Amino acid sequence: MLVLMVAATAPVRAEFNWNRWRDLPVQSGGRLKPLDTLTWETVRLISNQTTFSDPETNEKLNATALYLSMLFDWQGWDHADRDRLLLLSDWRPNYYQMHQPDKWDEAPLLRIDYLELRTTLGLERDQKFVSPWALSKTLMVDPRTGKKLGFSAWANHLLQLEEKGTPLTELEKKGLELANRLWTYQSHRMGRGLEILPIQGSETQEWLPIAHVMLTRFDERNDPTGRFREVQKLLREARAAYQKDDADTFDAIADELKLAVRELGEELGEYPSESLIQLEVAYNRWVPFRFAWVLVLVAALGMLLSLGTGWRTFSIGALAAYGCGLVAMIVGFSMRIAISGRPPVSNTYESVVYVGFGVAVFGLVFELIYGKKYILTAAAAVSTVALVLADNCPAILDPSLRPLEPVLRSNFWLVIHVMTITLSYAAFALAMGIANITLGYLLVGSSNVSAISALNRFTYKAIQVGVLLLAAGTMLGGVWADYSWGRFWGWDPKEVWALVALLGYLCVLHARFAGWVGQRGLPALAVACFSLIVMAWYGVNFVLGAGLHSYGFGGGGQGWVYTAVGFELFYAGLALLMSRPGAMDVPPAEAPQIFQARITSMNGEDAQVAETLEKPEPAKLAE
Repeated sequence: MLVLMVAATAPVRAEFNWNRWRDLPVQSGGRLKPLDTLTWETVRLISNQTTFSDPETNEKLNATALYLSMLFDWQGWDHADRDRLLLLSDWRPNYYQMHQPDKWDEAPLLRIDYLELRTTLGLERDQKFVSPWALSKTLMVDPRTGKKLGFSAWANHLLQLEEKGTPLTELEKKGLELANRLWTYQSHRMGRGLEILPIQGSETQEWLPIAHVMLTRFDERNDPTGRFREVQKLLREARAAYQKDDADTFDAIADELKLAVRELGEELGEYPSESLIQLEVAYNRWVPFRFAWVLVLVAALGMLLSLGTGWRTFSIGALAAYGCGLVAMIVGFSMRIAISGRPPVSNTYESVVYVGFGVAVFGLVFELIYGKKYILTAAAAVSTVALVLADNCPAILDPSLRPLEPVLRSNFWLVIHVMTITLSYAAFALAMGIANITLGYLLVGSSNVSAISALNRFTYKAIQVGVLLLAAGTMLGGVWADYSWGRFWGWDPKEVWALVALLGYLCVLHARFAGWVGQRGLPALAVACFSLIVMAWYGVNFVLGAGLHSYGFGGGGQGWVYTAVGFELFYAGLALLMSRPGAMDVPPAEAPQIFQARITSMNGEDAQVAETLEKPEPAKLAE
C-alpha cells in the first residue's frame, strides 16, 4: 500500500528561489531591462498568461520560473554537435534535431484565439491552446493554394509573401502570429532570445545571447581576462544544480552570476545601473495602476453608498480612497517615466491609463468647484473602467515599455500634442459618465428636475473643456506633423476623425446653447458623441489600420468595443423613450428666443434673462 501511495505521488521539485534571478540585466527589443520583464513579456506573448503549472509536479510557476525551467531543460546544451549552432544564422530547423520533445514541448503553451485558424489546423472549436510539438507535426491544407503541407512550411510561405508585400488574409495574419509564438518559444529555449552581455565595440549596441556564452569555446586568445569563462562556468553550474534539484547551490550561483555579469558588462559597454533595474522589478511586482483601480473602485462604491444613505462616513472614506488612487496613478507614471526615460504617452495602453488619470483629475477639480457628489461618482466609475481595461487586456493593450519610433522622438511636440489630445478624451469620458447618471434618472421617469438640471450643467462644462483641449491638441498636432512629416495637414485618417469628433461636439455645444436640445437631449448626445472619440482613439488604430500613425496600430477587441458602443447607444435611446417631455424640455418654438437671450447676455445687456431661460424653475440643486 505504501509503495502504491509513493508511486502515485507526483514528483516534487526543490524550492528554488526564482526571484533571485529577476534583476539580472538583459537586452531585448532594443531596450535594457531586468530578466523579470523579459520573461513576463515572453510568456505573455507565447500563451497570453503570466503563470503556468509544471506538467509533472503541478507546481505553479511564475514567468521567471517557467522561462528558466524551459531554458535549462533544453537538451541541446548537451548535444555532441552543439558547437555547430554558432555557425548558423537560423537555429529553428535544428530545434528537434538536438532535442527530444519534453514536457514543455508537449504542454499546451501556445494560445490560438482565432476560431477559423483552429478549424484550419484541425483543432476543436473550443481548443484555445496547442502544444509546440503538436503544432510542429500538424498537417493542413493551405487555403491559398489548396496544397497539403505542414504548419511550419505554411508559416514560412506566409513570411515570404509578407516580405514581398503580398496582402495577407485575416486567417493568414493570425497564422503568422501563431508561428511567431512558436518561433519565439523555440528561440528562447535555445538561448537565442536572452541577451546578457554587451558586445564590445558594437556600433548598434548589440548584446551577446546566453546561447553564445554557453557554447563558445573561450581561451586566452578570445578571453584574456578570463571573465567570460567565469560567467560560462557559473551558467553551467546553475544548470547542473537545477537538474540535480540542488536549490541551495542554484540560489547561491544566481547572486555570483549577477555580480560576474555586471563586472564584465560594465567593461564591455553600456550597462544599466542597479537602481534602475531594481526600480523596474519593483514596478512589475507592485503594479501601481492595479492598486489605483482597486482604490478608485472603492471610491466609486463609497460615493454610491453615500448618495443612497446620506451617511457622511461613506463620503469621507470614498474621498480618501479616491485620493490614494490618484497617488497610485502618479507613482505609476513616475516609475514608467524613470524607467523608459520618456513621457508615458507612446502607445494605446499608456493612453488608456492616462485617460483614466485625466478623468480622475477632472472629476476632483469639478468636485472641488461645485461640491456635488455626482461628479466624483461618475469620475470614479469611468476611471475604474479605463484602468481595469488597461490592466486586464494585455493582448490588446500592450503594457510593455518599448523604444519610441523615430517619428515620436521629437519629445517636445509629442508630449504637448498627445497629452492635450488625450486629456480631451478624458474630459469627454467624464461628460459621458455624468450623462449616464442623467439617463438613469430619465430611464426611471424621475421628476427631480433640479438634479437633472445640475447634472446637465456639469455635462455641458465637461464638454466645453474637452472641446477646448481637442481643438488645441489638433492644432498642436498640425505643428508636430509639419515638424515630423513636412506638412501641417494631410487628411490622414487619425486627423480626419479628430476633426470629425471636434465638429460633433461643437454641434452639441451650439445645439444646447441655442436651445435646440433640452435636458433630455444633452445627455443622450453626450453619450452618442463619445462613439466619435472611440473611433478616433480606437477605431483608426485597431479597425482601419491605415495612415501615417502606423506606430500605434494594433488588433483585437473589436467585438467588445462594438458591444459596449451599441449598449451605450441602446441605453441612451431607451432612456429617451421611457422619459416624457416635460417642464425640463424647451419647446422648439422657443429656441430662437433663447438663442437671442443668450446673445443678449453675452453683450451684457440682460444677463438675468438668459439665466432665467436656462433655469425655467428656480430650484436648489440636489446633493
